[in-house]
Amino acid sequence: MHEEDIIKRICLGGKPRDAAVKALYQGQAQPMLNFFVHQGVSADDAKDVLQDSFVKIVRSADSFNGSGSAKAWIWQIARNCLLDHLDKRSRLAGREVAVDAEQWQALEQRTAAPVRDVRLGVEACVAAGLEVFGAAMPDRAHALSLQMDGLAIEAIGQRIGRSVAATKEYLSQCRKKIQPFIAHCAELLAS
Repeated sequence: MHEEDIIKRICLGGKPRDAAVKALYQGQAQPMLNFFVHQGVSADDAKDVLQDSFVKIVRSADSFNGSGSAKAWIWQIARNCLLDHLDKRSRLAGREVAVDAEQWQALEQRTAAPVRDVRLGVEACVAAGLEVFGAAMPDRAHALSLQMDGLAIEAIGQRIGRSVAATKEYLSQCRKKIQPFIAHCAELLAS
């Protein structure tokens, strides 16, 4: 199936759209993944960019006017998704701060000592850890907050722009990343 036919069938919706998306995926997913990785994106991030690309292709299929090559249009969307990802990564990297072991120890002492001294309780301890975590990794803290608020994985995925599977993996990584910020709270459970 040619790309022009794929775009037309995506616009039809229903089963024709499903078949067209499948055909598009079979024909373009691996070349796109290769392109993203070749451009310096990790394999995991490349999968996220691929997913974003397919979502945008499907959502904007009706805007393809046929004046140019459908394949070029599809790849332009993929390229734009890659550039968005790289831009976001660059902005996040600009906010990240490298912390050495001595700085981590000082951070742990600042967050842990008041909690131990005051015995605020587990909830307050975790909240304080989450606040520090939020300052260090705001996107990850936001995702965890949504989950703690009881939002379903699907709803969280929609809010953070990821698939259900990618959201589950991202939340799992977030839980691992927050551990150093709340590890000292376990002592409150023992007392």
